[in-house]
Amino acid sequence: MKKIIVLILCLTIAVLAPCQSKKERKKNKIKSTTEFVTVGENAQAITYKSHYEEFDKEGHRIQLIDYNENGSVLYKETAKYDSFKNKVEETTFDGKKNKSSRTTYKYNALRDLTEEADYNNSGGMTKRIVFSYNADGNKATETVYDGTGALEKKITYSYNAKTLKTERKSYNSTNILESVKKWEYEYF
Repeated sequence: MKKIIVLILCLTIAVLAPCQSKKERKKNKIKSTTEFVTVGENAQAITYKSHYEEFDKEGHRIQLIDYNENGSVLYKETAKYDSFKNKVEETTFDGKKNKSSRTTYKYNALRDLTEEADYNNSGGMTKRIVFSYNADGNKATETVYDGTGALEKKITYSYNAKTLKTERKSYNSTNILESVKKWEYEYF
């Protein structure tokens, strides 16, 4: 019976979750949502807070927390946004592994993502990704570095005359081609 209740709850969440889009959260001025789960029957039933989400006035999720039955934190995520509504920082905490991490994001004047950097528990950089764009504003390259600044891989993108992505090439740290992905389009 316990498994059936949890299954029904999961299906309900899967069906209802899309109803709370960022647009709807902003329109309805939703500041937070809290999810409670009841497990068991009658006198054996236990109800606990399982999930909490908090949003800013624009509808961006700024905090998410998942809880165990005993109330301890399983997972926590927070996010910060700039005045242009770009995510500039995200922190995560994994309660199972007792690990936290932080990711920062930088943007150019056109609000294109130009850099993403990951940091570990102690604040040391573990990965940095630098993005460049072509004259049409499409991503041209994605260059991945490890925490010491050494190149790990580089990805290049090609586009057709309609600015649709046609090719993605991935190179390893020694500039050897590892993979190619291609897109072809048919038009009316």
